[in-house]
Amino acid sequence: MRIAIVDDRPEDRAELAGLLKRYCAERRLAAEAETFSSAEAMLSVFTPGRFQILFLDIYMGGMNGMDAARRVRRDDPNCRLIFFTTSRAHAVESYTVRAAYYLTKPIVYEQLCQGMDEACRSLARESREITVCSGGVKIPVLLSNILFLDCCNEHPRLHCSRRLLTLEARAADILALLEEDDRFLCCNRNTAVNMDWVSRALDEDFLLKDGQTVPIRQRGRAAVKKAFLRYSLRDLQIGGAAE
Repeated sequence: MRIAIVDDRPEDRAELAGLLKRYCAERRLAAEAETFSSAEAMLSVFTPGRFQILFLDIYMGGMNGMDAARRVRRDDPNCRLIFFTTSRAHAVESYTVRAAYYLTKPIVYEQLCQGMDEACRSLARESREITVCSGGVKIPVLLSNILFLDCCNEHPRLHCSRRLLTLEARAADILALLEEDDRFLCCNRNTAVNMDWVSRALDEDFLLKDGQTVPIRQRGRAAVKKAFLRYSLRDLQIGGAAE
């Protein structure tokens, strides 16, 4: 997740960057923040999709934050805009550029958390990560890139989209971390599968989208398959409730 902070006051940029670092650490989110001293500087490098979240002060020398937001919104309908400024005078106007949130200075951390939670509900899921130790090196791993966890000779292994990591930790500890996220399902002893990667449930295994299979335990197999079916239908259920 890439975040831009635009403010002509360096102390305000630094304060917000620090609070965002704390927020992302507490929620285990992979994020990078880039700071700009003016709207013009940000727009000089801006391209659609470059930033997922854009924090804008409104009162700045040169182009103000509201005009910059209109430029961004014209070219990128998906960028989440969050204003942080000294007055609520433009709160209503912020709706015209579909701002995700409006914060007033000084920034209160709890309010920033509310704004970030609201603005990046779907982004947070894709940016969530855990840090594991493999070969004596600490490695951050995006949960979305993990296909499944299993064990080989009592050593837990993370099967990722582009690599296999043998971990220096107890399988139970890694399993507990994964099960904090609703996309992971414990389907066998010391084994958890990322249900977003499952193509379909076979008689005794899950077939993954890359062709690999993950075994389903015999005892409780029906319950495991039912949990996967419930997860697979969650979006359909939400959509049906809204109609």
